[in-house]
Amino acid sequence: MKKILLLMAIILPFVLTSCGDDKDEPKSLEQQLIGRWESSWKEDGDNYHNIAIFDSEYQFYLSGYKNDSQIIRESYIWALNGNTLKLIRNYDHAETEHVISIKDNILTISGYRESYHKVEN
Repeated sequence: MKKILLLMAIILPFVLTSCGDDKDEPKSLEQQLIGRWESSWKEDGDNYHNIAIFDSEYQFYLSGYKNDSQIIRESYIWALNGNTLKLIRNYDHAETEHVISIKDNILTISGYRESYHKVEN
């Protein structure tokens, strides 16, 4: 019996320390940005829907639809410095910069009047 109690006394601290605080580390803004984002709104009787995808290879794809017909499809290279998002359009290398924020899986991008909600990581 003493051996079992001694063994328990030796093993128990290891078990308890391995079950410590299991909270995930907070994700960086860059990690939060990666995934699929969508936005929908109505304007002048028309329905609009945008899909924005930021991938881990720093590619950004934007598709826009008006009444279920695609009206825009562009791809960019993206970079993040703090909360400043730089987009470089692939076909002509035009650059734009936007200030972004993500709160409760809602992405706002300066220069865009619609906000996006995250639908997949």
